[in-house]
Amino acid sequence: MSRNFLILFLIGFMIAGCSHLGQTKKEKLELVNIWNTNIFQKQQFGSKRHESAAPLVINSDLFQGGSDGNLYVINKYNGSIKRVIKDSGGIEATPLFSQSVLYFGTNEGYVKAFSYRTGDYLWSYYVGFTVESSPFIYDGRLFVLASNDILYAFDAATGKILWTVKKDFPARRPVIKGGSSPVVYDNVVYVGFSDGSFIGANMFDGTIVLEKNLNTKGKFKDVNATPYVDEKYIVVPSYDGNLFCMERKTGNIIWSIQDGSAKSVSVISDVVYYSSDEGYVYNIDLTSGKVKWSTRLKDGGIPTAPAIFGDYIVVGSSERGIVLFKKDNGRFVKEFYTGTGSFADPVVEGNYIYFFSNYGVLYAFYKI
Repeated sequence: MSRNFLILFLIGFMIAGCSHLGQTKKEKLELVNIWNTNIFQKQQFGSKRHESAAPLVINSDLFQGGSDGNLYVINKYNGSIKRVIKDSGGIEATPLFSQSVLYFGTNEGYVKAFSYRTGDYLWSYYVGFTVESSPFIYDGRLFVLASNDILYAFDAATGKILWTVKKDFPARRPVIKGGSSPVVYDNVVYVGFSDGSFIGANMFDGTIVLEKNLNTKGKFKDVNATPYVDEKYIVVPSYDGNLFCMERKTGNIIWSIQDGSAKSVSVISDVVYYSSDEGYVYNIDLTSGKVKWSTRLKDGGIPTAPAIFGDYIVVGSSERGIVLFKKDNGRFVKEFYTGTGSFADPVVEGNYIYFFSNYGVLYAFYKI
């Protein structure tokens, strides 16, 4: 072997070795579909269903409402149905669980309190219109928004009405299905209405302390998302308009992004994760409104509200199933086609993802 050949061989070996050292290990997310349960226990046919109630995780149980009029209690580890709470009237939003009591609104126009310990209804109140959002409880008071744009404050123990706030329901204008779930922060109840208004009401007497008109020129003016609220900011979208970030105490708009939605945002470490009804998922800086990245669902579906799953964002799609993206750059990672889409938000607990499809099938995925 000549000296020149030996030198060229050694140089080539060193370059190859450096190239190998510079390669990054390909990321691999291992998710296993550990069980599926058809909670309606029958095949669903006909026009496309619209199941919007996300599962509620309490200890070892999942509580799942549906349009069939029942509330199901399911073992979260194996998907077996442990209990069926009948006469619920159909549930369009996730129930609330507090001190062994389930609170929820129904399609038949009732707000109900059910004792999980005794199996009895503690009270129910007929509001006369569907309740399509989740209740919120704070300091013994239960706050519920009915679909006719009346915000109720109940005594959570007795069901007695403490006060109401009523907005003019737009009877001659179309509205979208769903409703804003109230949130309490610093003794103020924050909620949106179908006429495009957003308010803050004193939780003790219902006095309006903040009111903002988020109307746009679009056909649907609804503010149906649950607001994000902290010490400084309120973040909430309107359906046909924008995603708004407001000063909490004044309601002054700090920034907005022109892409509307009825979906709630997730905020982690001053980053807003947001799904629009145009099919985009966003990563937005909370303080400045600067978009770090946005990505669109490939299937053309409408994404659910995003859930944080470690280093990933998980959303449901109205067309296919669930989709995962990298949280830091929006890169597509994985999707699971379930045969039908979902309007119910996925729920994350530890290494588990729970997902309820439009045809009444509850899925559980586990990260290995």
